[in-house]
Amino acid sequence: MSGHKVLLFDAGGVLVDWDGTQGLVELTEGRLDREQARRFWMEFEPLKPFEKGHADGTEFAQAAVMELDLNMSSEAFLAAFNSWMRGPYPGSLELVERIKPEYRRAVLSNSNPIHWRRLIDDYGWEKPFETLFVSHEIGQRKPEPEAYHVVIESMKQSVGEFIFFDDNPECVEAAQMLGMQAYQVQGLDKLSAILTELDVLLP
Repeated sequence: MSGHKVLLFDAGGVLVDWDGTQGLVELTEGRLDREQARRFWMEFEPLKPFEKGHADGTEFAQAAVMELDLNMSSEAFLAAFNSWMRGPYPGSLELVERIKPEYRRAVLSNSNPIHWRRLIDDYGWEKPFETLFVSHEIGQRKPEPEAYHVVIESMKQSVGEFIFFDDNPECVEAAQMLGMQAYQVQGLDKLSAILTELDVLLP
């Protein structure tokens, strides 16, 4: 299928309701604002092995409780962490299914076994996509260039044929640096508007 443009989607914040930013603001009782919470998920070092498939989340939870000075157990933190993944935005899978058939559809997402298992088992989230590239399965994490290279090499597509959508500016900038067309998107309304502008949707 080389030669067809690839629409490459992040999951949380683009097609999936991931409320970890606001959740962390509330859990810290406002000691972190939304931007600080967002950057915590991008930069917190103990999270990276969990999202790269090298850890089960226990050490991450323990480190997060300590770093954030939370009065709760690591088990309670993991339970809250799991609850922040609320499944696909209503209508998100239907939107992906409206993409014209000449476009390939794939996912590149930082995730973990806890959230990803729910997306697949509870929501059948994989159905509209040709391929899913998930950090804990490929062992690479955005915005590291290696994560994008896994996708490019696996899909056997030139980098300029990718159109990438992500809610984090660091991930968008990394994709653009490699030569992808990339858009920062927060939520389904914004995504739908951009897909409409790009004229990639069926009526």
